[in-house]
Amino acid sequence: MMKKYFLSGLLCLFFLNSQAQKLTFDLNPKEEDEKVSPIVKEKVDEYALQVREIVVKEKLLMEKEIEKINTDLEDGKISKEDADNLKANVALEFSEKINLQIGKLDFNLNEITKQQVQYSIMNTDLEVLKQERKPKKSLYGKNYLSSYISFGMIHLPKGDNEKLNNHLGFSSGIDLGLIYHRQFNRSSPFEFLSGLYLSWRTLRFEDDYFIYRNKDGVVDLIQYDGNLKKSKLRTTYLMVPLGINYHFSKLKTDSEGDSYRDISRTISIGLMAYGGFKISQNNIVKGEGINWRHRKTSLNNTNFAYGAQLMVEIYRWSFYVKQELSPYFKNSTFDDRKMLQFGINFDF
Repeated sequence: MMKKYFLSGLLCLFFLNSQAQKLTFDLNPKEEDEKVSPIVKEKVDEYALQVREIVVKEKLLMEKEIEKINTDLEDGKISKEDADNLKANVALEFSEKINLQIGKLDFNLNEITKQQVQYSIMNTDLEVLKQERKPKKSLYGKNYLSSYISFGMIHLPKGDNEKLNNHLGFSSGIDLGLIYHRQFNRSSPFEFLSGLYLSWRTLRFEDDYFIYRNKDGVVDLIQYDGNLKKSKLRTTYLMVPLGINYHFSKLKTDSEGDSYRDISRTISIGLMAYGGFKISQNNIVKGEGINWRHRKTSLNNTNFAYGAQLMVEIYRWSFYVKQELSPYFKNSTFDDRKMLQFGINFDF
């Protein structure tokens, strides 16, 4: 089987050489391939030449037979179908003759293989081989994308609007998205952060109060004359963060003496700026005789939110404090209060 594959490869090589239409000249001196034994190369070249002679000789004889068939076809002695059948038979006949003559050649593939193996063993430098197989070490640090989810409590500072001061309940925020991490290099304690995430901010109101926009466009809290089970305003933003983390992990040395710093499970501190735009809002009010879910009525939430975030990470547990620099509501609604949020991040 191996010999058949080898012979097929030689025939393909001969065919490609015979069909070539361009001549190329390489004026640079070629180096000898030291990976192939000179004896093996000589025997293979000799065998290839013998195969070529057999193929050329039989091909010339086959072309004469084909010419006779074409002549009979032109003279009308045979039909087109008979001519095709005769050509197929001639091709099969000469193919068998070529294979038979090649099989009679003195070519011992097993012996040549043994000689090549011996040559490779005697001429292989193990140290050079190790260097060739040694993978190139990257100078870059860790570079990966992770899922990101966080939960925090929202605080709006007190202002002149006593209704919001007295009837604002527990409010919270949830962020969900992807964070890109890029260590500056293998030994650097600094890590660049970026990504994209959705931020849901939910304000809850107590004592049967809910947020409302009247006909004059004034947004304020009003009290419902019944019992409310649920009263909240949820706003969704699409955010883009940019920040830097500093890891307190120690430098280590690998087996080859190169320094690196593992930042996967460490203690770190980071600072991040973020900004984004509002994509939706939802005013949800449920209770006795009322069931609201208004999405289109503007309640003066700011269209663009931005701020800064301080993070402290302790072995994959990250605690944060966010200070919004943009007002939570626009147009001086509720005294231009700016959100303060603190909570925990999960990065996985």
